Amino acid sequence: MGSPDYHLTVDGALPDASRVDDFFTSMPPGYTLADLSCIGFFLGDEIAGIANVLRRWNAPNKAIIGLLLFHPNFRRRGLGAVAVKQIEQLARTWPGINRLRIGVVETNAEALPFWQAQGFVRNGEVKPGGDRFTADIIILEKPL
Repeated sequence: MGSPDYHLTVDGALPDASRVDDFFTSMPPGYTLADLSCIGFFLGDEIAGIANVLRRWNAPNKAIIGLLLFHPNFRRRGLGAVAVKQIEQLARTWPGINRLRIGVVETNAEALPFWQAQGFVRNGEVKPGGDRFTADIIILEKPL
């Protein structure tokens, strides 16, 4: 599943094979693969989108959506909203998790209104994008 437009917007470069490995295995120190859920969203037999969610991110009661991405051919069909609902349902099954977070790179102009339409609100945090992203990261949260 490729989405070069997304990577150019938030990373400033096209992805290489290491990005696939990162999606399935990369996490901050102190976390294990048991804390990471990788999800595929299918339309028929085709993979339309992917997501990963990390439990206990920055507080024992929070989970963060590290990525929710749909192939360009599957965007603007309402699938993202359905995916967010499914992620929320999953997060509610995790003991102690009652908030969901998302970070939006400022250059990803279409993402911020999408997340706000899903009920996420800015919490006042802005993280530096550093060398990894093309701009700073706006943090939004939503109670579950």
